[in-house]
Amino acid sequence: MADGQAPPYQVRLISWLILGVAALFSVDNLSAQIEGSAGQEGTKPFTATVALREGYDSNPMTESYQSSSDVVSSTYSSVQPSLGYNYTGLQADLALRYDFTGTYFPSINQSYDIQYSQAFMGRYTYAFDPRIQLTVSDNFIYSEQPIPTLVTQGLAPLTQTQGYINNLGTIQGDYRVTDRLAMITRWNNSILNSDGTASYSGTSNVIQSGSASQGNYMNNGAFQQFRLDFTPETVGTFTFDYQLYDYQNDQGYRDNQQVSLSLGADHTFLPTLNFSGRAGIQLNDNYGLSDNSNVISAGGLGSGELEIGAFPFASVSATWNYEQRSFASAGLSVAVQQSNLATSSDSEAYTINGNWDHYFTDKFSVIQSFFINMAVFTPQMTQAQSIAVSGGYQGSGQQTTLTYQCKFAYEFYPYLSAELGWSYTNYGSYFDVNNGNGSSYNRNQVYIGVRGTY
Repeated sequence: MADGQAPPYQVRLISWLILGVAALFSVDNLSAQIEGSAGQEGTKPFTATVALREGYDSNPMTESYQSSSDVVSSTYSSVQPSLGYNYTGLQADLALRYDFTGTYFPSINQSYDIQYSQAFMGRYTYAFDPRIQLTVSDNFIYSEQPIPTLVTQGLAPLTQTQGYINNLGTIQGDYRVTDRLAMITRWNNSILNSDGTASYSGTSNVIQSGSASQGNYMNNGAFQQFRLDFTPETVGTFTFDYQLYDYQNDQGYRDNQQVSLSLGADHTFLPTLNFSGRAGIQLNDNYGLSDNSNVISAGGLGSGELEIGAFPFASVSATWNYEQRSFASAGLSVAVQQSNLATSSDSEAYTINGNWDHYFTDKFSVIQSFFINMAVFTPQMTQAQSIAVSGGYQGSGQQTTLTYQCKFAYEFYPYLSAELGWSYTNYGSYFDVNNGNGSSYNRNQVYIGVRGTY
């Protein structure tokens, strides 16, 4: 390398910084040519932010603490630009946003020492009249790094060096049938595609990309909810939710369909305190087993499907907006969720989550969130059946995911603030066959940075 020439990782990081700053100024020029409100405070339809951070990561490769080698830690540098556009019209609303996160870990010192993620979000709403409106939305994520805030199924965020794709698209109609009766009809499609969880070797200081993931699937669903206004403060709900999961790699024994029926209520105790609750039953049918010639059941090889499983479903949540910009919220749910195990299509999940945004002053604030999920697995096949189908068996067990995030921010100016944050992730995976807990890990991240906002 010639004297005075920046190493490749510095060139890449500097390029990100230039792109982020250029994006801020280009958006500023564009907004000057557009008149009118964008459905937000002020007159600017475009928004842009750039966050620069320096921090420390105790486990950037999400290496298991059960490993015989030392867990590699690293300092890191990251840049996070975000661009948004909002438009509000008489009948139509449009919102678009693009987020990018790039992080460099010098201690990894391999081709994957830079990890990044990209997210595209869009939503379009059209009101045909005051009683009927249609909303189309899509969220697309491509990532080569673990992001705890993206955990939605209770599965631990693990490093993916070849990247993973998660896309969720929805079409929703809202109808006001009468002054007291309303309906919500929604179709959803989600795709999860990954090369599989990577494994890290501390001995050779290399990471091996996972093979084609057995957890890849496409999900289609239909949702119908009826809402009845008992009083201005209380709304009763009846919900029907159908979800169909189709797994990749001809894994017919994991394909399944779920039906959820629930009753619930939304209640406003005070203008600042809201409550929501749902309770019902989930039915899960592993119908694909009857199509798999390797399944061994009472009638012999390939002789039928599993019984339909019935699981209780319940969720409660509450939000308290105790000041103009400060609020606290919490939720608890018991449900069936998809599995990341090749021998089990679903698990019973118990989830607790909470958020607290508090402004000590107009300039000084703290944002906190936590997420706890315990997934309990009961084998849906005997050991002989499981080995015949997938070649392996893990038995019963549970996976527990815990994440906590905290960020302090101080606004020097409306467009510039300083940030100090901490993120913690703990993942435990325990099964009764050979005490299978090799993927369990801990991860701490601390950082200090600045954020510019337009």
